[in-house]
Amino acid sequence: PRLAARQAPVLLIPNVFERDFCEHLIHLYETNGSRDSGFMRQIDGKTVEVMDYEFKQRRDFLVEDPPLLERVNDLILRRVKPEIEKAFQFSVTRFERYLVSCYESTNRGFFNRHRDNTTKGTAHRRFAMSLNLNTGSYEGGCLHFPEYGSQLYQPGIGEAIIFSCSLLHEATPVVSGRRFVLLSFFYNDEDAKLREQNRKYIVLNSEDAAPLEKSARSSKPRAGFQPKNRKKR
Repeated sequence: PRLAARQAPVLLIPNVFERDFCEHLIHLYETNGSRDSGFMRQIDGKTVEVMDYEFKQRRDFLVEDPPLLERVNDLILRRVKPEIEKAFQFSVTRFERYLVSCYESTNRGFFNRHRDNTTKGTAHRRFAMSLNLNTGSYEGGCLHFPEYGSQLYQPGIGEAIIFSCSLLHEATPVVSGRRFVLLSFFYNDEDAKLREQNRKYIVLNSEDAAPLEKSARSSKPRAGFQPKNRKKR
């Protein structure tokens, strides 16, 4: 045993995905295309999606295929949800969406310091998940929580880091290679009511952005976990 180092209040969960499944998700990103990734800001009372390449450089692939969503959900349900309940005493019942995202060294892919729940359209978010898919294939690309020190976080392949959406954080620039990561936000049924109430404030500026919101609301199985007849592992 050794004394614990100072760290942010985050939860690291190893072996959520196997290496071959991580490689499969990267392959889907590369073969199905992606879109520039915006972020949400509160402007004149509305939650507006903006593109600002001085604040964020990333591309996203939205996971929509039902069998693939079911497989991801099954793994999250068995390997992530119970750990969040133990560590944070919070029962996750819903997710916002799953993105396979890529930060590239060609544009020093990064995401500046921000919180994930500061607008009306994002206030329902409780916990963020960042699950690395190809650690070791790039340099840079760490998570940093500046309110809690200078430590950098870089989970292994298939390992997830879970943290409160209220925490200030950033993704540091990728300086070599490409960093692939699966991203999502978790919340519960009460938070879902808030999300529905605030939906009228959301403004999406690009045609490509519209499916992100549409897919999250149009199919209930995509917005919530389906635990029936599932064995815990």
